[in-house]
Amino acid sequence: MSLAECPPRRRASLLVFGNRYKLELLAALATAAEEGVNLSALANEQGVSASVYYGPVGDLLQAGLAEKLPRQLPDRRRWYRRTEGAVWQSLRTLAEELATIEVKAS
Repeated sequence: MSLAECPPRRRASLLVFGNRYKLELLAALATAAEEGVNLSALANEQGVSASVYYGPVGDLLQAGLAEKLPRQLPDRRRWYRRTEGAVWQSLRTLAEELATIEVKAS
């Protein structure tokens, strides 16, 4: 998919974060309840494959901005949640702002 074919929020995400899907993952984590985010559920909601979030969630784990939650058997799904910190309020605001801007496709 070319940049021109991407929805505006994914163009913004690519230009700002270098990844088309990081913005929607950040937004999901920033607004998630205590139980966190499941990548498969987010992917279904967004109409994409869960694999598009593996790189971005790995970056957030490495940066200490997200954590893997322990599995709750018999549920085999993996859940992630944001770590505590004031940065998430800023990320929530940034995600909201970036989702509303119109990025020109060149």
